[in-house]
Amino acid sequence: MGWLDNIKESLFQGTEKITDVTGKIVEKGKKVSTEGVEATRDIFTSISERTSDVTAVVKLKYELTPLSKQLEVEFSNLGKTVLALRRSGEFSPENEAFREQLEKLSELDNTFKAKQGEYEQLKKKHSSNYVVNKLSEDLSAANAMIDQVIISEKSNVVNKLLKEILLPKEALVSAIKRGEEVIIPDGNTQLKTGDQVIVIGKKDDVEKVVKRFAAA
Repeated sequence: MGWLDNIKESLFQGTEKITDVTGKIVEKGKKVSTEGVEATRDIFTSISERTSDVTAVVKLKYELTPLSKQLEVEFSNLGKTVLALRRSGEFSPENEAFREQLEKLSELDNTFKAKQGEYEQLKKKHSSNYVVNKLSEDLSAANAMIDQVIISEKSNVVNKLLKEILLPKEALVSAIKRGEEVIIPDGNTQLKTGDQVIVIGKKDDVEKVVKRFAAA
């Protein structure tokens, strides 16, 4: 089972708990079956208000990963600095090179702890929400994300059919909320100014779609 299938399964299971929806969700990625249309519509109706929560959790997780790696690098650099200074006989707690490295590490550590605290609070806030938690985990594990964007009147996709728009390979326009209507799109769906679009896929590709749709 691929990463997108895992995520669809998470959504499906979460929706089953609420609406007892049965049947397939999506057939072969972007081809939606009749049963899949209804299941997917129920899914995105039920999570549309939670999409921002899932996105926030996933984005914080993505921010923590490079910060953690950077901390490891700076700890290593501090060790190298101390070793070099000791070998040269110049080590002192007041040494400028040592203090600069220590200050850099301290600032980075504070940033990491603040982000980690924010992440833990958000996870705790949604600890009882199956959809938010399971979907967040599956997205993070696959280096993927879900996001929502309102199509700007300045975007070059306005009034175009989805099949006319060249989207990144691993980004899927999964649902469109237009007023009170939730649309499960196909190639002949036309995008309009003000549409609230839910995009799911690999992180980099989703970010490209969001940037293009929300063009300022």
